[in-house]
Amino acid sequence: MLKTILRAGFTTILLLIGITTATARKNYEVQGKASYYADFFHGRLTSNGEIFSQDSLTCAHRTLPFGTYLKVKNKKNGREVIVRVNDRGPFIDGRVIDLSRAAAEQLDMIHAGVVRVDVVQVEKPTYPEVAPFELPLFRMYDDLLKKSYTLEEWSRQRQQDRISLLEASVKDTLRNYIAEFIEK
Repeated sequence: MLKTILRAGFTTILLLIGITTATARKNYEVQGKASYYADFFHGRLTSNGEIFSQDSLTCAHRTLPFGTYLKVKNKKNGREVIVRVNDRGPFIDGRVIDLSRAAAEQLDMIHAGVVRVDVVQVEKPTYPEVAPFELPLFRMYDDLLKKSYTLEEWSRQRQQDRISLLEASVKDTLRNYIAEFIEK
């Protein structure tokens, strides 16, 4: 019993030391081997609670805090990708990072499976703002009325037509009902 408590306490201390060194770590740089997740993990939960998508630019790292951004460079071809840590691993000796399939494709390492990489911590990437995209105005032509409408105008007109038809139908129904009632 005492051994179990001591072991749990020691494990907790090691975990806390690992967390504090990981969070305090700045300018993280390492060289080593990178691999990528098997398709088997697509749709499963990662260590930080996200659902893993092989189409996202994410990775697994043993100690860095979740949300850390890393630039990974394939040493063989010079290709680079920026990924976000959202899982723990790899758990194979000699490997420093496990990449999503999308990240592995950008590094052109799918065929090789495992490649030598440089990994450097970077700030969260920023992307330029994109101007809102407006669709061109689409117009429809009504042959019967010889008039063109925007989609919004056409929809509004059809709605008004339905209301008019409904009102006429209600009036006819009431008129018929009253006429039947008077005849009886």
